Amino acid sequence: MSKRKALGSGLEALLSAKTMSTSEPNVEDKLDLSQNKIRSIPIHEITRNKNQPRQVFFDEALESMAASIKERGQLSPILVRAVKDGYELIAGERRWRAMQSIQEHSINAIVMDVDDTESALIAIVENVQREQLNSIEEAEALLKLSKEYEMSHDDIAKYTGKSRSHVTNILRLNDLTDYTKSKLIDGSIEMGHARAVLPLDPATQNSIIKQAVAKKLSVRSVESLAREKKSPNSKRTVAINQDTVSLENKFSEYLAAEVKIHHKPNGSGKIEVKYKSLEELEGILKKLK
Repeated sequence: MSKRKALGSGLEALLSAKTMSTSEPNVEDKLDLSQNKIRSIPIHEITRNKNQPRQVFFDEALESMAASIKERGQLSPILVRAVKDGYELIAGERRWRAMQSIQEHSINAIVMDVDDTESALIAIVENVQREQLNSIEEAEALLKLSKEYEMSHDDIAKYTGKSRSHVTNILRLNDLTDYTKSKLIDGSIEMGHARAVLPLDPATQNSIIKQAVAKKLSVRSVESLAREKKSPNSKRTVAINQDTVSLENKFSEYLAAEVKIHHKPNGSGKIEVKYKSLEELEGILKKLK
C-alpha cells in the first residue's frame, strides 16, 4: 500500500506500531469487536490503563451506572488485554468502577491482542469518539496522539471522527495555564473565556481569569481585557470595536488559527492570519478552497 504524500506523515504509517504485511490486521481491524468473543473475567484480575485519558469521574454518574447495571445487567463488555499478572483495561473504566461499587466478582470483557501503542491509541480514541472527556482531558489526549505517536492533525481528525478544525482548536487548549484549565473544567468559565486568553503569558492569563471568575465577566469583557494586555500602548486597542473582536474570534474558530482584523477609518483594512507550522498552513489553505 502506497502512503499518502502530504505535509503530514500519512494515516497508514501512523496506525502501525511496526511494519505489517497486507494480510496482518491493523488497529482498525482489531477494533471490529464483532470478531471477538465475550468472556467473564474476575474483576480483581484487571488493572487500570495508565494511558486512560479520562481523569475526572463523577460519583453521581458512577452511581447511576451502577444502579442501571444492578437492575438490567451489564449491557456492553469492556475491552482488556492480557498482561503478565492478569489483564489491563483498554476501554470501559466507568463500567469497571461501577461493577466494583456493587461488589460484582466478574465482568464481561473482550480480550484484545494488542501491543502497548495500539492499546493506548484505542483507549484515547474510544473516549474521544464517545465524547466522554472534558475539553482539557481531550486536549491532553490529542496532544499525546500528536507528540508520542506522531500523528498529524488531519490523521487525528480521520481516526477520531472529529473535524480538523476541532482537533486544532482543542489542541490549543494545552497552552492554557493550570489555573485556567481548572476553571474551565469546573465550569467557572466557558470555552470563549479560555480562548480569549490563549495568546497571553501565564501570569496575565491567570490574572484575567481570576477577574472573570470573581466578577462573573462575560466572554466579550474578557476578550477586551485580553486585547488590552496584548497591546497596552496601541491606539487600536482603545478604538477597537467589540464587534471586530467577535468577528476575529469567529474567523479564528473557522480557520483554527489566530486572526487579526486591521480596520481603518476610511473603511479599508486587512485580515492577518498567523500559523505556527506548515501543517497549520495546510489546514488553513484547505478551509479557503
